[in-house]
Amino acid sequence: MITATQVRVGNVLKIDGHLYRVLKVQHITPGKGNAQVQADIRNLKTGIKTNVRFRSVESVEDIETDERQVTFLYQDGPTYHFMDPKTYEQFEFQKEFLEDVFRYLKPEAPFTLLNCEGNAISMTLPQRMSFTVTECDPPSKGMAGALKEAKVENGSMFRVPLFIKSGDVVVIDTETGDYLEKG
Repeated sequence: MITATQVRVGNVLKIDGHLYRVLKVQHITPGKGNAQVQADIRNLKTGIKTNVRFRSVESVEDIETDERQVTFLYQDGPTYHFMDPKTYEQFEFQKEFLEDVFRYLKPEAPFTLLNCEGNAISMTLPQRMSFTVTECDPPSKGMAGALKEAKVENGSMFRVPLFIKSGDVVVIDTETGDYLEKG
């Protein structure tokens, strides 16, 4: 158990029997009343993001977790294979487990596997990932900020600016799926 003021980004908390990962923490000290801690959290089972507030003296259950870096190897039917590059240990996951990261899978891509009590509970992505565009409409000039659909090397579709052409490398924000820059 930790006090609410000790909650940090990346902590895994157990609230009402469910596991949540802390995405953002803000300490609020209003002019009147007691200080509070506001946190954006994501349910590790459902992926739903919520906002909670704790009184500064309130205790929350912090769950011990361990993270390990893994890389995506290949897909074999409904099974996806990953490997720890340090120990060469391999892991298999079904598509349901990879729901949040599925559209970003590509060979040799780095991911962080979060384990709790010996069980894999979630897979997280780097904040930014680069992809090569394989199909899109020809580049054109148009309104500033206008976007078009582009298919990337793993078959996923992302919205990119009009000047992007096939063969270009684009950098995508993995939290929102938005185009960031040309790579």
